[in-house]
Amino acid sequence: MALRDLSLTDASVPETATLAEAVAELFVARVPAVAVLDDARRVLGVLSERDVLKVAEKFEQIKTRPVREIMTPDPVRISVDKDLHHLTAMMHAYHVRRVPIVNGFDTTLGIVTLDDLIAQLGDEMSEIGKAISEEFPQGNA
Repeated sequence: MALRDLSLTDASVPETATLAEAVAELFVARVPAVAVLDDARRVLGVLSERDVLKVAEKFEQIKTRPVREIMTPDPVRISVDKDLHHLTAMMHAYHVRRVPIVNGFDTTLGIVTLDDLIAQLGDEMSEIGKAISEEFPQGNA
């Protein structure tokens, strides 16, 4: 399956956002991470819930601290033209749980997470199971 066929969440914040603004986006989009983008929508970094929790004890910092100070800069990214095999190999090789999907101009189209990948693979396994049960109905053995 090509990555362009995945349903991607386009949760992102500009590089000028504060942690409070990023937390609001995480909450509204109901996602575990957001892409941090420049004005041309190129990926500069990724900010995850885990990154925010590392500084959460200093609540005042969350209101004013810029995301660029906390984000993971220059994240691994993958072209929308690649397939799930490339994505899983990349996630395994780099030990990452989320990967921005980009077009040929390095413009972000969204982020795919390990949870998204597991859900997609589960759907595909379900379809395989249906096809097998239709081809070989029980009682015809």
